[in-house]
Amino acid sequence: MQLLTTKEYATKNKISIFNVMKMVKSQQLKTITKEEDGKEVVYILQDNSTPSQAQDATIQEDTSKQTPLQDEITQLKSEVSNLTDEVKKLRSELNRLKVTVFKMAKEDAKVLKI
Repeated sequence: MQLLTTKEYATKNKISIFNVMKMVKSQQLKTITKEEDGKEVVYILQDNSTPSQAQDATIQEDTSKQTPLQDEITQLKSEVSNLTDEVKKLRSELNRLKVTVFKMAKEDAKVLKI
């Protein structure tokens, strides 16, 4: 058994101190509270023989966060492709209307000259 502060535990397991504190409050980690210099210090008990559960928990959190983000990214990509298609249609319609306006203007100019 090894006693670690929250900061040491966080750096050792490569997670944030905030996540360590959440795990302590939810009692996912075994802790001991000691008083040093008039302050209560929380020490985390870590067993050296077993891998930490914190890393497993953070990996599961990361994978669960990735799937909604990936879904949102694919949805945004499809919306962008739909918008580019719509812009192409609008540009072709604009060009068609310009051509008809120029044709009408030429015909009106011919009528007025005669």
